[in-house]
Amino acid sequence: MKVEIAIYLMIAITSLLMISYMPHMFLNGYVSQETEDNVQIIVTIGWAIGLCALGVDIVRKRKGLKD
Repeated sequence: MKVEIAIYLMIAITSLLMISYMPHMFLNGYVSQETEDNVQIIVTIGWAIGLCALGVDIVRKRKGLKD
């Protein structure tokens, strides 16, 4: 179980880093730096919330609280 948790955390962290950099790749030079930073922050927070929801779902399924 501990190895599984470590793998899930590693995947979550790497996906969060990749997703947070993606707006920079697509928006660099098209919008102002401030707008780009704001989009990166919003995307990162949204993705982190989604990852937390997935983590909660996994824990519930493992504990048998949800069918």
